Amino acid sequence: MYDNEIINDFAQRCGGEATVGVLGANAEACQAITEKIATLNLGARVLEEVASATTVSAVIFLVETGEIESQEQKIIALKKLNKPYVIVINEDENSDNSGILAGQLQQRLGASVIFSRFEGVSIEKVMQELLFEFPVTSFDVIIPEWLQFLPAESSANAELICKIKETAEKIFKMKDCTAFDTMLTNSDYWQGEVAVKLTPSTGFAEVTAFAKEGVFYDMISEIAGEKISDKSGLMGYIKGASEAKRGFDKVKDAFECAKVNGYGIVNPDDNDMSLEAPQIVRHGSSVGIKLKATAPSYHIIKVEVSGEASPIMGSVSESEQIVKGMMAGFEANPEEMWDTNVFGKSLKTMVKDGLYGKVTCMQSDTKVKMRRAITRIINEGKGGVICILL
Repeated sequence: MYDNEIINDFAQRCGGEATVGVLGANAEACQAITEKIATLNLGARVLEEVASATTVSAVIFLVETGEIESQEQKIIALKKLNKPYVIVINEDENSDNSGILAGQLQQRLGASVIFSRFEGVSIEKVMQELLFEFPVTSFDVIIPEWLQFLPAESSANAELICKIKETAEKIFKMKDCTAFDTMLTNSDYWQGEVAVKLTPSTGFAEVTAFAKEGVFYDMISEIAGEKISDKSGLMGYIKGASEAKRGFDKVKDAFECAKVNGYGIVNPDDNDMSLEAPQIVRHGSSVGIKLKATAPSYHIIKVEVSGEASPIMGSVSESEQIVKGMMAGFEANPEEMWDTNVFGKSLKTMVKDGLYGKVTCMQSDTKVKMRRAITRIINEGKGGVICILL
């Protein structure tokens, strides 16, 4: 009985029209193997020469032990066709020469070799070898779900991506997927063992990588910017982050509004309200009740601050040369130009210092007056012209 899965995978990989060509000087052996393949409901025919292999899905090349050197040019020509092929050498699998010959052919030609007497060759084994001679169409690397939330620049993911790129350069055929087994050897964040699942019928490979113990806390520490090594530290960080998030949620909408419209208001909530005692109010013969509450509201104003720096760079001729070089650099790479070091500071830092100086120069009493003016505008609700005296 043959493994139907191997046969079905082979047929599917060939697009449902699998035809195997058998090539070799031994016409009798070629015909016998062709007949065996035909019993598997696969197309098969004997090839007269390598050039005729272009019309088949894969090739089995039968070679006598003593003819390996004389057939090497045919093997090279077969390799250039980019067809899946396997070489069957007419020698016992456990012979003294089999290991040496297989190593030589693999090193020189990258060919898959099966040692077996032609009359007893396992068609199932040959078909399996042919399956793994087909190219890899794609592969996925599966990582723990929590790591998928981290950016590619995080230490663990960056290391994995680097390892994948190095390994991918070695993988062309399905048989090359053995390189995945050692992909994460000597890794800082990943276990050396991976789980590899191949789908020969489509040429797809799935590689599952496992993070080392403790990497979870390493990545949490990297995100948090502080050392978190256990559940206690994690819970403390989450508590603090939760409080910070609640505070930020209050101002988030106002901040976004200020970015768009230039002005944002943080509305007071129930916890901010200070309720005063009710007061009885009389209006003629009517009696009412006056309810009063106070609560802080925060106003975010977007102010466009301009800053500039004009460093003097020596004499006229020296300055002209420097400025021309900087302007040429700006056209080629603006970011790099701003990082130019002048007098121990980058140009970006100089301009930033100018902006910071303007932002911080507002006097305390001016801030108080601004606050009072906005408070009156809000509470009195009067429109019209606003005049602020500073």
